Amino acid sequence: MSDEALAVFNSVFDSANSFVYRCANDEHFTMSFMAGQIEHLCGRPRQDILNNAKVSFVEIMHDEDTKQALAAIDAAIEEGQPWDVAYRLSHPDGGSAWVRERGNAVYDDKGEMIFLEGLVVDASAEVELRKELEGTLQKTEADNAEILKLAENILRSVQKLSILAINAGIEAARAGKAGQGFAFLAREIKALADENGEWANRITDQMAGRDSSARERIMQGSAQDQN
Repeated sequence: MSDEALAVFNSVFDSANSFVYRCANDEHFTMSFMAGQIEHLCGRPRQDILNNAKVSFVEIMHDEDTKQALAAIDAAIEEGQPWDVAYRLSHPDGGSAWVRERGNAVYDDKGEMIFLEGLVVDASAEVELRKELEGTLQKTEADNAEILKLAENILRSVQKLSILAINAGIEAARAGKAGQGFAFLAREIKALADENGEWANRITDQMAGRDSSARERIMQGSAQDQN
């Protein structure tokens, strides 16, 4: 990919905790292209991972998550479907980062698979929110204000993802042929935003019996943030 195309990808994904990739469907997931917040999420510079220079992408996946994540990806490829998996990336300092990956296999005109490509998004906040929410909902006397605050945070995340999807679409149009890969990525980002938005809406719907103004309060808070 040209330097110009790489600059286009970086201009979009450097503004969010995410990165895009293209890799071989081999045992290492050998990366041929990566752009975005690679070092932040992987704990290593892009050059160390590309073409397995110092470490392969599979090697930095957390040992406890690798088998399940790879099985889900293999199953999706077998079924001819995109995948959506969550796992941790291990850092050299012993830490890790939760990520969520959405990707698909790409085929040539003869139906032969040529590579895998996708989007990896920081899922740390999402995982933490889900844990907090589950713990809160399990309490006999749930604190309505706490649940509403969690839902607000989810909707803020949805807004950011929606904006990222719009930007990806705009950059695809600007980049012309170099930005063809943005179409799939924009759809996947929007799908992720829609899914999280639906989840937040279900929370407020369940809250309606205890607080009839729940949705109104959340949407007002989100509107203020947007302004």
